[in-house]
Amino acid sequence: MAQVAEKNRVEELRAESQEKKVWEAPQNGWVKCNVGVDWNREEKMGGAAWVVRDLKGKVMMLSRRAFFNTGSKWEATFKALMWSVDSMASHKVNRVIIAMEDKSSVGMIVRPKAWPNFRFEALQVLKCLSKIEWWRIGGEERCTNRGAFLIAQSVTKGKRYYSYVAQGSPSWLHALFENEEIKSSV
Repeated sequence: MAQVAEKNRVEELRAESQEKKVWEAPQNGWVKCNVGVDWNREEKMGGAAWVVRDLKGKVMMLSRRAFFNTGSKWEATFKALMWSVDSMASHKVNRVIIAMEDKSSVGMIVRPKAWPNFRFEALQVLKCLSKIEWWRIGGEERCTNRGAFLIAQSVTKGKRYYSYVAQGSPSWLHALFENEEIKSSV
């Protein structure tokens, strides 16, 4: 019986790990800002994007930007985080969850004592975040941050250096964002 129970548990764990992870919506009254970052070592350039979505996953607005003379992936990530937070404040986005893949960027804000080497950067981000009344920051996996990452990658790989802010999703990613929207049961 113990062996059968163990075999069933292993099969359950295997099934859970194979479940497709999906974009997680914010709670009612909040929006989610997914931040994507890509870095091109040869050109020393970072590409960044942010995508703001509502609780149903509908893209409200997005932006992308190139960062030139960027010496490392960390520098590109930090610049992208600062730019994203500043953009949320400039666009008067409140009750926002900022979600990104880089664990150190999230960690330096939510657990500063565990990330003492990033104290200066954390203080800069927190100063910028103080312009937003209600905010949260959290980690995101690549598979659930795909849209923002692909837009950031369009800068570094697609050489689309011009910045823009737009409402709705870009036509070339419309299907991806639409598939992630939460369908109403009504």
